[in-house]
Amino acid sequence: MARDYSVMDEEQYIYRGFRRSDYTRCENLVSNAWQFDRIFQPQGLANVTKRLYTGGSLVNSNYFEVVEIGGEVVGFIFGLNEEAKQPRKLPMILFGLGVLLRLLLVRGVEKGTKKKLMNAINTHNVNRYKLVQPGRSEITLFVVDPAHQGRGAGKRLLAGLLDSFTASGVKSTIVETNTRGAASFYEKEGFSLIGFFDSPLHRYAEPEGRAGMYEITNS
Repeated sequence: MARDYSVMDEEQYIYRGFRRSDYTRCENLVSNAWQFDRIFQPQGLANVTKRLYTGGSLVNSNYFEVVEIGGEVVGFIFGLNEEAKQPRKLPMILFGLGVLLRLLLVRGVEKGTKKKLMNAINTHNVNRYKLVQPGRSEITLFVVDPAHQGRGAGKRLLAGLLDSFTASGVKSTIVETNTRGAASFYEKEGFSLIGFFDSPLHRYAEPEGRAGMYEITNS
């Protein structure tokens, strides 16, 4: 059943496809949401993690939509549709190598700190894939500016992705989130917990939270 988009906030949000020129704004939204500049020091290390999180999600996705108002992007959603044309492998590999090189070249950071971060990423991925296999349809990155949350913009972005996936024949969609993050939002939208997994990567941002995978059946 198609979701109802007819009820819009009086501010008249505009929903459109992602443009390359939107990247910096999307990265800033991610940084503000997870406070990379506070968690990672010096600034060079924060910049690398922001690039890893936002750019990595971008190259691993094939669905992109943003919401803007007054010409400013205030939210976006990236996703991977397993029934659509898949992201090319070479850009993904080159991106990973580029981020690794940038991390190694960051000054003012001890080798042990860099190694700890790389180990956290590896452990995160290993434990995550014990719960869900890579390549499944999923929400890879989803952020709405806190000033625009609760006004329907996030629900509209999510509905657009799920409707697009359903129309392609996708049976279910997964998302990774945290109990101290957006888990309650996804539960209200009909997602069910698949399971929790140990993630030292999540503990950088949410020491008291738990990383989990959620799933919704498309209909």
